[in-house]
Amino acid sequence: MYFIIVGGGAEGASLASLALELGHQVAMIESNSEQAQTLLQKFDNVKVFNADIAESGILEEVDIERADALFATTDDDSANLMAVFLAKEKKVKNIVTMLNNKGHQQMFERLGAKVLVNPETIIAQRLLDFLDREEDTSE
Repeated sequence: MYFIIVGGGAEGASLASLALELGHQVAMIESNSEQAQTLLQKFDNVKVFNADIAESGILEEVDIERADALFATTDDDSANLMAVFLAKEKKVKNIVTMLNNKGHQQMFERLGAKVLVNPETIIAQRLLDFLDREEDTSE
């Protein structure tokens, strides 16, 4: 499958790593030039585009017409919303986004995106789950 990841922070980079391990092709759009450079150095087989999602022509450059999924992983809900909207407009089948403000959830869902709310809370809960499992085995 061919994935487009908007946002090359920790979440986007981890997603790219996992996708590559599973044999998928990945393109990333990252607006910060230093972060885009870091991604280029980290991944040999990922196409990295240093651009803003709203930049004219970027979707054609990343070949969105063949995308099986678009993941919006930035820490800016407005950038994620733009990515989701444009992906919907281009008829990308699978659209997934991280959400930083729970109050925006319905807006993203109305566009047909699958939404991950507050990823930091999910990570924190998983960390606590490890502690709970450890306590269960020590009794």
